[in-house]
Amino acid sequence: VQGAIANGVLDAVRAGDLPKKKIDDLGIIVSVWLDPAVIDARVDFELLFQTHRQATAKAIHKAMAGEPSIDWLLANQERITHTFHQMAVDGTL
Repeated sequence: VQGAIANGVLDAVRAGDLPKKKIDDLGIIVSVWLDPAVIDARVDFELLFQTHRQATAKAIHKAMAGEPSIDWLLANQERITHTFHQMAVDGTL
């Protein structure tokens, strides 16, 4: 997953979402959680890699485009859920 995130960052530079001239001045913090069951599960590692790579590039694109806006976040705060948090609350995790 770390390699996928690194590739996602490079994809964001290549797409122009992160300015190449500023890259040495930027820091990116990424938090990733993988279910520990992945150790014993049958995992499509290529799909796992591509999913995290694309998610990283998309998150950078949205952040650099100011999406979502603070106004949207404030208006929708109570309706925004995190899938895994909700699963834990529901007892399905």
